[in-house]
Amino acid sequence: MPLTRFVRTPEQIEEFQQAYRNPVFQESFSLSVSFLTDPEVASELLPPPLEPADEPRVSVSVYNIGRSNCVGPFDGASVNLACKYQGEPGLFCVTMPMSTGVAINFGRDLFAEPKKHAEIELIEQNGHAKGTVRRYGLTYIELIGSFDGPMEPVELSGMSHHYYFKHLPAADGYGLASDPELIRVTHVGQTHKAVKGVGSITFRESAHDPLIDIPVLSVGPAALSVGETSTTAEVVAKVPQADFLPYAYAKSDDLTQWVRASQGVGAAGR
Repeated sequence: MPLTRFVRTPEQIEEFQQAYRNPVFQESFSLSVSFLTDPEVASELLPPPLEPADEPRVSVSVYNIGRSNCVGPFDGASVNLACKYQGEPGLFCVTMPMSTGVAINFGRDLFAEPKKHAEIELIEQNGHAKGTVRRYGLTYIELIGSFDGPMEPVELSGMSHHYYFKHLPAADGYGLASDPELIRVTHVGQTHKAVKGVGSITFRESAHDPLIDIPVLSVGPAALSVGETSTTAEVVAKVPQADFLPYAYAKSDDLTQWVRASQGVGAAGR
């Protein structure tokens, strides 16, 4: 028996690994809106070997997870870009803000999800729903949905592939520690209640989260839903460091803001 809780017993290791192997997120309440963007922008955002989808569609969601088998309850958001891998459709996650540290650490360590800490709020009242994501005092994502009626019972199931790149910076600060792994996470979802309506999306200027660089050209319907999701993952490819390096800093805040401020070049921006 270990003398401290920093070292785990075989039984405890198995419990951890069960959570890692099949995370389950329940009592999910979500507001989602999608839009079409500039095909050239969509193509630029996709690291190789991912390829553009037939339609340059971006989906934005703000959600509350009431229960999970791995990190407890939390609020989250995600911005996903439609893509292809080896000809099969999927989603590439541009960013995934979270409300709790444990949710951030779990997803970043396991799947390499591009998570950042944020203040997230989802409110529904009288046929309207509003989801917001706030960092550094700035609400840089705002979703609004308007609905003619309440959510109705449904029983829908679906499966989708989400792609992430697992990598670390080299210890000396130059380049990456090794070739990144392309992770494919399979989401199996169940929707129990849902309603569709009219939606809007607002991105605001942020040096650290520049979603405003993605043009919102045509907004689709909004969806409000309740359900659950389970996930499994696998490594599907290794990516040469040189090919991935232009994308390697997207999941971090813009450190150059503080570098410049420390040099007296200009105040750190938001």
